[in-house]
Amino acid sequence: MAESAPLLRVYRVKSIEGSNPSLSAMLAKVLLVLSLSMLLTACENEKSKEIEWQLPLSVSDDPHATTAGNELPEWATITEGKAKIFFLQKSTAEVLSVEVAKGNTSRLEDWSIELLGLAKGLRVKGHALIDDKSVLNPAVFVRISLKKEVMYEGWLYQDFPELFGIDNSDWKVWVQDVTMPPSS
Repeated sequence: MAESAPLLRVYRVKSIEGSNPSLSAMLAKVLLVLSLSMLLTACENEKSKEIEWQLPLSVSDDPHATTAGNELPEWATITEGKAKIFFLQKSTAEVLSVEVAKGNTSRLEDWSIELLGLAKGLRVKGHALIDDKSVLNPAVFVRISLKKEVMYEGWLYQDFPELFGIDNSDWKVWVQDVTMPPSS
């Protein structure tokens, strides 16, 4: 019966007469550490692959922001209410807020905020937006302009401020205190 070749060979370092055995052991440890570090750095040099969920959202696929031709659902335009919109200036950490009622425009420094629609339970089903009264997911449809240039037009969720909204390196915008009269 033939023996297979060993996968790992162990070498013994012969001690030379007059040499320090602890020095030989230390040299063996250093060689082991160097070979392991070379093996590990070879793994780090592999090209990393982007995973699909790490890629940024493309604007055209965001059903919450409007694009040309998309209409605001009628149910959103007839719902009455108001919301408080907060602005964080990232460079100074200053937080500003303004309350805006549906159908009105409020101004805050160079900002103009129009509240165009409200939803008590906004959900996306397929590519359609629905107001599901059985869930609590308040949202407002806003048009936010800075110095008369529209920066964002779309839905802002009260409970998910980080997911959707204005994409600006200097400002963070979110909504709170969405209130609507009870349904009759």
